[in-house]
Parts: sequence; structure tokens; C-alpha cells
Amino acid sequence: MKIDYVCFSVKNAIATRDWFIQNLGFRSVGSGMSDDQAIEIVNAGSIYFVFCTARNEASAVATFLQHHPPGVSELAFCVPSIETTLNHALQQGAKLLQPLQTEVQTHGSLRWATLAGWGDLTHTFVERVGRTSLLPQAVMRHDVLLPQPFARDEVCALAETADAHYGFFSSMDHVVLNVARGDLEQAVAWYERVLGFQPQQGFEIQTAYSALCSRVLRHPSGGVQLPINEPASSNSQIQEFLDLNRGSGVQHIALETTDLLGTIAHLRQKGLPLLHVPATYYAQLRQRPGLTLTPTIVHQLEEQQILADWQDKAESAVLLQTFTQPIFDEPTFFFELIQRQAIRLADSTDDRSQRAQGFGEGNFRALFEAIEREQMKRGSLKR
Repeated sequence: MKIDYVCFSVKNAIATRDWFIQNLGFRSVGSGMSDDQAIEIVNAGSIYFVFCTARNEASAVATFLQHHPPGVSELAFCVPSIETTLNHALQQGAKLLQPLQTEVQTHGSLRWATLAGWGDLTHTFVERVGRTSLLPQAVMRHDVLLPQPFARDEVCALAETADAHYGFFSSMDHVVLNVARGDLEQAVAWYERVLGFQPQQGFEIQTAYSALCSRVLRHPSGGVQLPINEPASSNSQIQEFLDLNRGSGVQHIALETTDLLGTIAHLRQKGLPLLHVPATYYAQLRQRPGLTLTPTIVHQLEEQQILADWQDKAESAVLLQTFTQPIFDEPTFFFELIQRQAIRLADSTDDRSQRAQGFGEGNFRALFEAIEREQMKRGSLKR
């Protein structure tokens, strides 16, 4: 199972498409229209984002935006056998929203079905045989043809090629879901039972102001990662998200690059707003046991406001992360920009057999504290 595409329900698909092109270096690869929605598609590496705008009040997009601000409304997963995956999900109690459909195309066939996910999130299973369009051709004016997805390695060769030619990012590393307090274990159990995810890590982060609990899930086939968060205090940033989002939903998506320092430097020049990291973080980083980053690299990380973390038993693999400000008017959805790198940063050698795994607790806490500072600026968290 791999993430096939992510669908955003937005007020203006064209304006959103243009924002992604201007601020994140994506390219436009498709557009379409049906009776109830207009569609724009952007791409970088193996990442495909679909922006949907309602054309009438009966549209599912209009319904989503009546209940939530703009954001992720659908996660699509590419699977090798849609009948097997769909039948298992339905046997485990999943609700079918759109039955299995097939579209035979010139160079292959596209099959899909949609289930209700957690809250108002939906999940579409997609099976591709041969080369197909991203979405059904019946609704597309123009759409890029995709290669057969399961002919690729987990670290997608197509993404590496595309990363060099079509933007800064190669793939989606993970998608983060926020759920209401008390729902975390239920949500984890649902994704385990229905979609076959497996637990990997757990975090309980608490500061002087607020707290959260998190569980990281990973699919054993294809490596899709799904951290799920719940608030552990009434003033938690997760609770603020839930209040502003008017329910559970996707808080952020992590975009992976092979050169985070260079990517962030370029995106800052383009004006992309990012979260601030205080100098005290880097002072503590320089004193942390096991630091193998050179002083020059640490200085560069500080200049670009990038977090660095590693596991104590795997110091040779470093996790680099930074985070954008919320991208829509409401402070809900944002992007994480990430690099899973072996330690040989000084000469830019990327040893994928030693790539950083999981999620660093130090970075997790630093992100939590950075968002707390933004909450204080908004007045939703008091010192």
C-alpha cells in the first residue's frame, strides 16, 4: 500500500494550485471538471495533490467546507489487489461510500472504490494496471499518465528522477491525523483492523503549558506512515486544531527531500513562511551527547531553522525537519519538510541503508513548543 494521491477540498482550486507552484515548486499536471466539482492537480516527485472546488451546493466538496475549513478531505491508497483490500475492510466494518468501479484506458485500466475514514476523512483504494491517468479520464480535461506503481522499489526510482526535474520534493513521508481527546486508541484500532496498519512508536509530550499523546502507525506493505495525535490538555495545540477544524482531520503532511538545507534556502527566497526555532534549541543541540554533525552543518541548520534528531542507538542516521506556517486562512493545516539522511552530510553522501527511521522525540517536542509559541501570538494559549 502506497499513498496514491491526496485530495484537498478548497474554495478556489486554481488559486491553491498557483500557491503550490509559486511557494513549493510543484508543477501543474492536470485539470478536470464534473457536474459538481472543478479539479486541479499538481505534482512533485511521486507526490500528487488534487484540489477540488465545489460547482454547486450539492457537491461533496461543498458539504465538506460547510463543516470544516479548507484542508485534506481524501487520502487515496494504491493497492496491488483492490478486491482483497476492499473485502477485508468491509468485513472489518468499514462503510462503503463509492462501490468498486473500473475504467479501461488506452494504456491500462484504473479501478477504485471509496470508504469512510475517521471523522469526515475518506479513503479511496486505487488499483492501476499498466499506465493510467491519476483520476478517471471521464472527468479530466488533461491528466498525466502514471507508470505501473508496484513495478517500483519502495524508495521510488521515479520519484528520484522526478525530484531532479520537477521540484524539490520526492515523496510523502507521512500524514498526521488529529482526533478528539479519548479517541486515540479507537482510531489506532480502526486503522489497524480495517486498513492493516501496525503500531511503531508512541509519544507523550508535555510542557509547562499543554500536552498531547501520539501513536505512529506504519503499513507493512509499502511503508505508509500515519501518526495519530490526541490532545492531553484542554489548551493543547491539538485541541486548538480540533476547535478550528470543527472536528478531527489531517493536521499536516511531511514532504521528503534529499537536500533539505538547499531546499529551505531556496524556498525562503521565494517567501515561504516557516516556523521559527529559537537559538536555545541549537545551543542545546551542540551539547547533546552523540552529536556527529560538524560545526559547519549545525551552523547551516541554525541559519535555515532546521531541526536535527537521531536515535541513541543509530547516531549515524539523522532526521532533519522543519515546518511551514499554516497554508490556509485558518491556522489548521501545514507542511512538514523532511530529510531522512545518513550522517555523511559533509560530503552529501546518502546511504539509504542507514537512513533515519521513525520520528525523533526531540524534534517532536521542538515542533510542539514552536506551535505553542504561535498559539501565544494568536492569543489561544496563555503563559
